[in-house]
Amino acid sequence: MTPQDRIKEIQTAYKEWLELQAKLEQAHQDLQKSTALIKQMEEFYFDGEWREIYEKIENGLEVDLTTDGEYSVMSEDALWNAFHEQQVLLWDFLRTATKALDKDKPEFYSENES
Repeated sequence: MTPQDRIKEIQTAYKEWLELQAKLEQAHQDLQKSTALIKQMEEFYFDGEWREIYEKIENGLEVDLTTDGEYSVMSEDALWNAFHEQQVLLWDFLRTATKALDKDKPEFYSENES
């Protein structure tokens, strides 16, 4: 590869990185908001409010559980699955970030590592 070809290759990578950088900044903001929303849902679920309302519904309390297509937060698995999915995603982000920051590890540049 000639020096000109290499410069062109790296210039293309830099341009692509610049485009991704804006998306990563937005993703960071979205992650912060997602974390705040999960915290709100965890408080509802784990502080007993969910169970209290669930039992009232089981005992005949009429509430509208209509949604826009997603599962109702009063279903037994919706929030629990959301907590799990958030945790898996956060661990994946953390592993990716750690791998990118830990450049002294020989596997850092390995494409076989996920």
